[in-house]
Formats: sequence, C-alpha cells, structure tokens
Amino acid sequence: MKKLVLLAVTALMCIPASAQDSDNDYLPDGLFTLEWKFNPFDYEDKPKNMAQFTARMFLNEKSVVRLSVGVGFKRDKDEKEQKLDTRIVDSKNYDISNSNTTTINKETTLKIGAGYEYHFANSGRLDFYAGAEAGYLGRFYSATKETQTDKTSVSTTGAAKTTVTSTYDNFEYKKSNADRNKFNENGFYGTIFTGVDFFVYRKLYIGAELGVTFNMAKKANGTYTENKGEVITTDGKQTANWSDSYASDTGVTLHLDNIAKTYSRTAGNVDENTGNTMKVYFEPAIRIGWMF
Repeated sequence: MKKLVLLAVTALMCIPASAQDSDNDYLPDGLFTLEWKFNPFDYEDKPKNMAQFTARMFLNEKSVVRLSVGVGFKRDKDEKEQKLDTRIVDSKNYDISNSNTTTINKETTLKIGAGYEYHFANSGRLDFYAGAEAGYLGRFYSATKETQTDKTSVSTTGAAKTTVTSTYDNFEYKKSNADRNKFNENGFYGTIFTGVDFFVYRKLYIGAELGVTFNMAKKANGTYTENKGEVITTDGKQTANWSDSYASDTGVTLHLDNIAKTYSRTAGNVDENTGNTMKVYFEPAIRIGWMF
C-alpha cells in the first residue's frame, strides 16, 4: 500500500510538464469519467477495506456532478490456546487441561452518495477542485466465539480417582461484534473536500483528495445467543451432563440436565443497546480514473 501511495505522489510531482498535449485542454464539455478511489490509511472510524467507485459528469470545465458507490468487507479471526499441566508440582494430584477459543468478527460497509465539484483552477495537466458530497452510510456486524475446554484431574492419594471434564461455551452475535462495542449503523454522511487531478495523458488521470466527513447514524440493538454445557466423568461414570441456551433478545435461559432428566426455563432482563452515534473524521484518498 505504501508503494502505491509513493507512486501516486511521485507521478503527481515529478512527471515533466513538457509531456503535455499541445492543445493543453483536458476538460472539454460533457466528459464522463469512471474512477477507483481508496484510502491508504487506517483509523477507528474508517469504513474497512472499501472498494469505492465514482462516476463523474463534466457539465462544463468548472462544474462536475458525481455519484459514488462503495462496498467494504473485513473479517478478523483470533485463536487463543491455554494449556495447564501441574504434574511437575505434584505428581500424585495433578490437572492437565487444554482450552481453545476462536473468535471471528465480520464487518460489512455500504456507502452510496452524490456530490458536486467546482474546478477552480486548471494548469494543463493539473486540475484543482473543491466540493461536497452526501449520502447513505451503513455498517453491519456479526461474530461468533467458540470455547472448548478439556480437563483431566488425577488423584492417586487416598481413594484414587480420575475425573474428565469437557466444557463448551459458544456465542453467535447478530448486528454487533463479539466485544459488543460496535453495533449495526444506518445513517447519513456529508463530506466537504478538495482535491487535484493529474492527467498522465489525455484519457488517464490520477489524483489525491482530502475530505472532512460528518456521519450521523442510528444504532441497532445487537443480539446474541449463548449455548454452553459440561460433561463430567469420574472413573468412567458420568456425574454431570447439562446444557444451557440463552437468547439476549428474550432474556430466556433454557436449562437441560441429561442425568436428572430435568428441564427448566427462566426469564431475565432483555439487554437493550440502541441509540444514535455521531462521528467526524478526515478522509484522505488516492484516485485513478479514465475519461470516456
């Protein structure tokens, strides 16, 4: 990514002006362009891994209207393993356990907007502009978290026994990430920007743009389900075998005991997390486009 940014900056600054077309006219009326825009920097409010495309219509050499569509997707996977072996401390009474936790977070971004550009200065290959854009910005989250723990406890003193415990705890998140600090957002964005186009030759251009974006959105109530359980076996005899199922949108927990053959249902408070969010951030971009 750093190489792409360096290449764009070098092209803007170092290509000799002597290579310009003789007519020195790069913006005739009615030109239509398609361009790809990307943000090379990473920060908290940035729409993740967004591929953004912009169509521009030059009404004249000063006035341009544009339509932008962007889609972004990010997937993070985190795996943690914990091991325990206490045989070194006590070879007669010890525990051996292995716990694995896998967390997967997914984020999708959708951006659709329209804007206006005023091209206030043109010096042949370089074309400077400023303008504003507004539209829809949505962020969508989901996640899973799975933990599996297997533990063996051995005691050879007194009444010797071996206990094997298998425990699982699995979460599925909807409209939020696994940490529940980000929730689905549907809202409005507005950007004021300034930029420059450099025409490599008559049809191809590269450019840079810097905007200040205001984003206001409504957060959804993210929900999750949790399924957990445990099986304990002591000297080959099963002493515990139960499972719980919990849904945050209803607050209901279902408990099943497979040994006692019992089933229960309890209701608690529903976890509500909604509201509005507001963000203001800088939005730099590198662009490459083609004229038609």
